[in-house]
Amino acid sequence: MPEQFDIKAQTRQIIGKRVRELRAQGQIPANISGGAKPSVAIQLPANELGHLLKRHGAGIMRIHLGRGSSVETVLLNRVERDPITSAILHVDFRRVRLDQPVRARVALHLTGEAPAVRIHGGVLLHLLDSVEIEALPEHIPEGVMLDISSLDELNSVLTVADIQLPANVKMLSSASEPVVTVKAPRIEAPAVEAPVAAAPEEKAAPMPEERGQQGASESEA
Repeated sequence: MPEQFDIKAQTRQIIGKRVRELRAQGQIPANISGGAKPSVAIQLPANELGHLLKRHGAGIMRIHLGRGSSVETVLLNRVERDPITSAILHVDFRRVRLDQPVRARVALHLTGEAPAVRIHGGVLLHLLDSVEIEALPEHIPEGVMLDISSLDELNSVLTVADIQLPANVKMLSSASEPVVTVKAPRIEAPAVEAPVAAAPEEKAAPMPEERGQQGASESEA
Protein backbone atom coordinates (compact mmCIF):
# COMPACT_ATOMS: atom_id res chain seq x y z
CA MET A 1 0.00 0.00 0.00
CA PRO A 2 1.49 3.36 -0.96
CA GLU A 3 2.23 5.76 1.84
CA GLN A 4 0.43 9.10 1.97
CA PHE A 5 2.38 12.29 2.56
CA ASP A 6 1.94 16.05 2.32
CA ILE A 7 3.86 18.77 0.52
CA LYS A 8 3.32 22.50 0.06
CA ALA A 9 3.31 24.03 -3.41
CA GLN A 10 2.43 27.22 -5.23
CA THR A 11 0.58 27.87 -8.45
CA ARG A 12 3.01 28.64 -11.25
CA GLN A 13 2.97 31.57 -13.65
CA ILE A 14 6.29 30.83 -15.35
CA ILE A 15 5.97 28.41 -18.28
CA GLY A 16 7.94 27.39 -21.35
CA LYS A 17 11.69 27.81 -21.46
CA ARG A 18 11.60 30.23 -18.55
CA VAL A 19 11.12 27.32 -16.15
CA ARG A 20 14.93 27.22 -16.06
CA GLU A 21 14.66 30.28 -13.82
CA LEU A 22 12.55 28.26 -11.38
CA ARG A 23 15.06 25.44 -11.23
CA ALA A 24 17.83 27.97 -10.58
CA GLN A 25 15.75 29.15 -7.60
CA GLY A 26 15.38 25.62 -6.22
CA GLN A 27 11.85 25.07 -7.51
CA ILE A 28 10.57 22.21 -9.69
CA PRO A 29 7.87 22.93 -12.30
CA ALA A 30 4.96 20.49 -12.24
CA ASN A 31 1.42 19.96 -13.50
CA ILE A 32 -1.71 18.52 -11.90
CA SER A 33 -4.28 17.07 -14.29
CA GLY A 34 -7.21 14.65 -14.47
CA GLY A 35 -10.29 14.26 -12.34
CA ALA A 36 -12.49 16.17 -14.81
CA LYS A 37 -10.87 19.42 -13.67
CA PRO A 38 -8.64 21.91 -15.50
CA SER A 39 -4.91 21.29 -15.45
CA VAL A 40 -3.01 23.37 -12.90
CA ALA A 41 0.62 24.48 -13.26
CA ILE A 42 2.47 24.43 -9.94
CA GLN A 43 5.98 24.63 -8.51
CA LEU A 44 7.44 22.67 -5.58
CA PRO A 45 10.62 22.98 -3.51
CA ALA A 46 13.25 20.80 -5.22
CA ASN A 47 14.91 19.59 -2.00
CA GLU A 48 11.66 18.62 -0.31
CA LEU A 49 10.26 16.89 -3.40
CA GLY A 50 13.48 14.96 -4.02
CA HIS A 51 13.61 13.84 -0.38
CA LEU A 52 9.99 12.66 -0.41
CA LEU A 53 10.34 10.71 -3.65
CA LYS A 54 13.55 9.07 -2.49
CA ARG A 55 12.15 8.13 0.90
CA HIS A 56 8.52 7.30 0.09
CA GLY A 57 8.46 6.49 -3.61
CA ALA A 58 5.34 6.91 -5.74
CA GLY A 59 2.78 7.16 -2.96
CA ILE A 60 -0.40 9.17 -2.59
CA MET A 61 0.50 12.84 -2.21
CA ARG A 62 -1.61 15.63 -0.76
CA ILE A 63 -0.46 18.89 -2.35
CA HIS A 64 -1.37 22.01 -0.37
CA LEU A 65 -1.67 24.98 -2.70
CA GLY A 66 -1.18 28.48 -1.33
CA ARG A 67 -2.24 29.92 1.96
CA GLY A 68 -5.86 28.97 1.39
CA SER A 69 -4.88 25.33 2.00
CA SER A 70 -6.56 24.08 -1.16
CA VAL A 71 -5.59 20.39 -1.24
CA GLU A 72 -5.13 18.20 -4.31
CA THR A 73 -4.94 14.43 -3.74
CA VAL A 74 -2.71 13.03 -6.47
CA LEU A 75 -0.58 10.13 -7.63
CA LEU A 76 2.80 10.60 -9.25
CA ASN A 77 2.31 10.08 -12.99
CA ARG A 78 5.71 10.91 -14.54
CA VAL A 79 9.07 12.29 -13.48
CA GLU A 80 11.35 13.86 -16.08
CA ARG A 81 15.03 13.78 -15.13
CA ASP A 82 18.24 15.12 -16.58
CA PRO A 83 19.83 12.22 -18.53
CA ILE A 84 23.29 13.06 -17.18
CA THR A 85 22.79 14.29 -13.59
CA SER A 86 19.42 12.55 -12.88
CA ALA A 87 18.20 15.86 -11.39
CA ILE A 88 14.41 16.27 -11.45
CA LEU A 89 13.34 18.58 -14.29
CA HIS A 90 9.55 18.29 -14.30
CA VAL A 91 6.82 16.27 -12.59
CA ASP A 92 3.30 15.33 -13.67
CA PHE A 93 0.67 14.48 -11.08
CA ARG A 94 -2.76 12.89 -11.62
CA ARG A 95 -5.75 13.68 -9.45
CA VAL A 96 -7.35 10.69 -7.71
CA ARG A 97 -10.30 9.96 -5.47
CA LEU A 98 -9.59 7.53 -2.68
CA ASP A 99 -12.96 5.81 -3.21
CA GLN A 100 -12.48 5.20 -6.96
CA PRO A 101 -10.12 2.68 -8.61
CA VAL A 102 -7.35 4.08 -10.81
CA ARG A 103 -5.00 2.65 -13.38
CA ALA A 104 -1.27 2.76 -12.76
CA ARG A 105 1.97 1.23 -14.00
CA VAL A 106 4.07 -0.40 -11.30
CA ALA A 107 7.56 -1.81 -11.36
CA LEU A 108 8.08 -5.54 -11.87
CA HIS A 109 10.82 -7.21 -9.82
CA LEU A 110 12.23 -10.72 -10.21
CA THR A 111 12.88 -12.95 -7.20
CA GLY A 112 14.64 -16.29 -6.86
CA GLU A 113 17.09 -17.93 -9.24
CA ALA A 114 16.49 -19.66 -12.57
CA PRO A 115 17.97 -23.21 -12.46
CA ALA A 116 18.41 -23.20 -16.25
CA VAL A 117 21.04 -20.49 -15.87
CA ARG A 118 23.09 -22.52 -13.41
CA ILE A 119 22.55 -26.00 -14.86
CA HIS A 120 22.51 -25.31 -18.58
CA GLY A 121 24.52 -22.09 -18.71
CA GLY A 122 21.52 -20.21 -20.10
CA VAL A 123 21.14 -16.45 -20.39
CA LEU A 124 18.29 -14.83 -18.44
CA LEU A 125 16.38 -12.23 -20.49
CA HIS A 126 14.19 -9.78 -18.53
CA LEU A 127 11.67 -8.67 -21.18
CA LEU A 128 9.24 -6.55 -19.14
CA ASP A 129 10.04 -4.16 -16.29
CA SER A 130 6.56 -2.85 -15.42
CA VAL A 131 2.89 -3.82 -15.69
CA GLU A 132 -0.40 -1.93 -15.71
CA ILE A 133 -2.82 -2.56 -12.87
CA GLU A 134 -6.07 -1.16 -11.48
CA ALA A 135 -6.91 -0.69 -7.82
CA LEU A 136 -8.08 1.83 -5.27
CA PRO A 137 -5.32 4.39 -4.71
CA GLU A 138 -4.60 3.11 -1.21
CA HIS A 139 -4.14 -0.45 -2.54
CA ILE A 140 -1.73 0.31 -5.37
CA PRO A 141 1.52 -1.56 -4.59
CA GLU A 142 4.90 0.08 -5.08
CA GLY A 143 5.83 -2.94 -7.21
CA VAL A 144 4.97 -6.56 -7.98
CA MET A 145 7.15 -9.68 -7.74
CA LEU A 146 7.64 -12.66 -10.02
CA ASP A 147 9.41 -15.82 -8.79
CA ILE A 148 11.66 -17.22 -11.54
CA SER A 149 12.70 -20.43 -9.74
CA SER A 150 10.50 -22.50 -12.10
CA LEU A 151 12.68 -21.66 -15.12
CA ASP A 152 14.55 -24.98 -15.19
CA GLU A 153 14.85 -25.53 -18.95
CA LEU A 154 16.28 -23.52 -21.82
CA ASN A 155 13.63 -21.54 -23.74
CA SER A 156 11.22 -21.71 -20.80
CA VAL A 157 9.12 -18.55 -20.40
CA LEU A 158 7.10 -16.83 -17.68
CA THR A 159 4.31 -14.46 -18.70
CA VAL A 160 2.18 -11.81 -17.01
CA ALA A 161 -0.27 -14.59 -16.10
CA ASP A 162 2.37 -16.01 -13.72
CA ILE A 163 2.44 -12.83 -11.59
CA GLN A 164 0.60 -13.19 -8.29
CA LEU A 165 -1.34 -10.06 -7.27
CA PRO A 166 -3.22 -9.21 -4.08
CA ALA A 167 -6.96 -9.88 -4.24
CA ASN A 168 -7.78 -6.17 -4.34
CA VAL A 169 -5.52 -5.46 -7.35
CA LYS A 170 -6.56 -6.18 -10.95
CA MET A 171 -4.06 -6.89 -13.73
CA LEU A 172 -4.62 -4.92 -16.95
CA SER A 173 -1.53 -5.96 -18.91
CA SER A 174 -2.05 -8.83 -21.36
CA ALA A 175 -1.79 -12.19 -19.59
CA SER A 176 0.13 -13.70 -22.52
CA GLU A 177 2.84 -11.02 -22.58
CA PRO A 178 6.25 -12.62 -21.86
CA VAL A 179 8.10 -11.31 -18.83
CA VAL A 180 11.25 -13.39 -18.60
CA THR A 181 12.87 -16.29 -20.47
CA VAL A 182 16.09 -18.29 -20.50
CA LYS A 183 17.91 -18.69 -23.80
CA ALA A 184 20.89 -20.83 -24.79
CA PRO A 185 24.16 -18.92 -24.80
CA ARG A 186 25.40 -17.75 -28.15
CA ILE A 187 28.47 -19.69 -29.27
CA GLU A 188 30.47 -17.89 -31.88
CA ALA A 189 31.96 -20.08 -34.60
CA PRO A 190 35.77 -20.05 -34.65
CA ALA A 191 37.20 -17.67 -37.18
CA VAL A 192 38.52 -19.38 -40.30
CA GLU A 193 41.51 -17.77 -41.94
CA ALA A 194 41.06 -17.10 -45.63
CA PRO A 195 43.57 -18.96 -47.84
CA VAL A 196 46.43 -16.81 -49.02
CA ALA A 197 46.51 -16.59 -52.80
CA ALA A 198 49.74 -17.90 -54.29
CA ALA A 199 51.92 -15.22 -55.79
CA PRO A 200 52.43 -15.55 -59.61
CA GLU A 201 55.72 -17.18 -60.60
CA GLU A 202 58.38 -14.79 -61.75
CA LYS A 203 60.62 -15.76 -64.66
CA ALA A 204 64.26 -15.89 -63.73
CA ALA A 205 66.33 -13.15 -65.32
CA PRO A 206 68.59 -14.60 -68.12
CA MET A 207 72.24 -15.05 -67.32
CA PRO A 208 74.69 -12.66 -69.06
CA GLU A 209 75.78 -15.45 -71.43
CA GLU A 210 72.16 -16.16 -72.38
CA ARG A 211 71.50 -12.46 -73.05
CA GLY A 212 74.53 -12.44 -75.41
CA GLN A 213 73.37 -15.53 -77.24
CA GLN A 214 69.85 -14.12 -77.58
CA GLY A 215 71.24 -10.90 -79.03
CA ALA A 216 73.38 -12.79 -81.54
CA SER A 217 70.46 -14.96 -82.64
CA GLU A 218 68.29 -11.90 -83.14
CA SER A 219 71.00 -10.13 -85.22
CA GLU A 220 71.51 -13.24 -87.38
CA ALA A 221 67.80 -13.40 -87.92
